[in-house]
Amino acid sequence: MGKKNDEAFAIVMGAMAFLALEVMVYYGLVTWLIPTDPEVEAAGGAVVRNWNKVMYFILAYMTILVASLLVASSMVPRQFRRHVLFWFYLSLPTMIVLLFVAFN
Repeated sequence: MGKKNDEAFAIVMGAMAFLALEVMVYYGLVTWLIPTDPEVEAAGGAVVRNWNKVMYFILAYMTILVASLLVASSMVPRQFRRHVLFWFYLSLPTMIVLLFVAFN
């Protein structure tokens, strides 16, 4: 019975940590990347207007994600590392959703 409680607790704590990390990363990257000088926006000239911002967003997001994966996997006990990988794999499609939300 104790093992099931530990696993449920690990899932709940992982979900809370996942949501907190995603919210912090999203707001951090949006406040860092989205505001630009209106003159630069008016100049345009690129195939995709926000191409540099999108690439910086993806690069920064992946860097933060891999760093948090390394820290979390070294801190949790061995039996809960699969939960860390689950949240890591879940954050990859979440990045696409965050890109659409941030740049639309």
